[in-house]
Parts: sequence; structure tokens; C-alpha cells
Amino acid sequence: MSVAARLIAVLLIPLAVLMGGCGAKHNAATGGTGGSSQSIPADPSGDASDAAGITESCPAQPTTSFAKTKFVMHSGLAFGVFHRWLWKPYQAGTFKSGASGRITAFIKGGLAALFIKREIRLASNDVQADPKLCSALIKPLAKVGDTVKAAFDKLKGGDASGVTDLNSTIGSIESTSQSDGVPIQEDENADISKRPA
Repeated sequence: MSVAARLIAVLLIPLAVLMGGCGAKHNAATGGTGGSSQSIPADPSGDASDAAGITESCPAQPTTSFAKTKFVMHSGLAFGVFHRWLWKPYQAGTFKSGASGRITAFIKGGLAALFIKREIRLASNDVQADPKLCSALIKPLAKVGDTVKAAFDKLKGGDASGVTDLNSTIGSIESTSQSDGVPIQEDENADISKRPA
């Protein structure tokens, strides 16, 4: 095992343990690692199950205070992290074989996928508390939550179709939310290595 591979293993193991240990409070979905190519470490984001229990039932009346505010916060974090750690490196060619910083980009991309899935689950819970947002956004949000890890796994194999599809879905969600009077402000500065309590 090379020195770089050992260093990556030493960095990923504590992160995986930390991320796995913090999942109980938010019931985050975890599971086996996805496939990996020769020099790319497995991402810690678990399996590609549904978006951690999102259901598609919408209430007739609002059921939670500040649901829209919380939805904007969680979706803004998820979409900002997607664009910073997956979309922009993809556009810059950082995920391509032989690219400078490729391994680091995949490590951060794996952490980003886990973070995005969690924030989308929380945003979906908030959307389900608001009748208008729920009917318009629950299915597109579920799609993002369901496919983010699969898109990352495809990217490791050189297939960017999942990432481009996610970018389109996110753009559609932001447009729908804006037209419903709930603009989403993306936050690209989230710390993907930490899980809030």
C-alpha cells in the first residue's frame, strides 16, 4: 500500500466512524460502500436507498411553524454543496483520470454526497409540513435524495450523466420554489466534514 493510500485510509476511517456515529439523531441512511475504481477511495455515503424515508403525503393545512424557512435553509445548503463540491469540479475536469487533485476531489465529493442526502431529507420533511410546497416539490426533492449517491458513483466510473441530471433537477426545484414565492439562496460554505447536532 502506498503512502498516499495509507494517508487516505487514515483520514477516511475516523470520518466514516464519526459520520456513522452521528446518524442516530437524524436517522440518516447508511449502508455498504459503492463500487470504486482502482485508485479512488470508496465514498462514505452509504447505499442508494430512498431519500431516508421521504413519504409523498401532503397535508391539507400547514403542520409546522417556519417550515418554509427551514426548507430554504436545508435546500440552500444541499444545493450549494452540490455546486461547490460536485458540479464545479466536474465542469473543471477535476474528476477526470490524471487530473490534478482528483483523489481529493473524490474524497470531498463522497462527503458532499452524504451531506446533500441528509440535507435533502431534512428539506423534504420541512416541505411536507406545507401543503403548497409539498405538492410541487416533494417528488423532485425525493429524486435528488434518491440519486445523489448513484450520480457520484457514476462519476467515479467516468459517467457524468447523473451529475448533469441532478443539476437540471436542482435548477427545476429552485425555479418552482421561486415561482411559489420561496426563493432558495444557495450556501456553498457549508462544512461537509461536520454533521450538526
